[in-house]
Amino acid sequence: MKFSEKLKGTAQDVNLNRNIGNFSFWLHRLTGIGLSIYLVMHIFVLSSAIGGPESFDKRMGQVQNPFFAVLEVLLIAGVFLHMLNGLRITITDFFAWSRGHKTLFWIITVIFIAVMILTLVLQWPKFFMENYTGGGN
Repeated sequence: MKFSEKLKGTAQDVNLNRNIGNFSFWLHRLTGIGLSIYLVMHIFVLSSAIGGPESFDKRMGQVQNPFFAVLEVLLIAGVFLHMLNGLRITITDFFAWSRGHKTLFWIITVIFIAVMILTLVLQWPKFFMENYTGGGN
């Protein structure tokens, strides 16, 4: 089966099962993939330390700018989405609370929004180039 056929089948599955549980399922999978990709990039950046302090400082200087500040916010969003949804799944499975999974979904949504508001407040200065001293591109 071709990748495009699998993708089409996935899209059909999502369209057939429009509910909070299915949305949560796909959100959990996508954040997991995103976090895996981030981990590879993170290891790449940190591996520059092998080349010595100058190499590491140069690489870190390349990621000190507003573009990467936005990516940091997306990373924080992905981590908290994945973590909170994982807690919801754990509570639902281990405490036999499957009837309450929708309520749990909305509780974690409120918690997520609160965390993201705090994140944006704390990260806001990093969105502007004038707040970087040296190192940024």
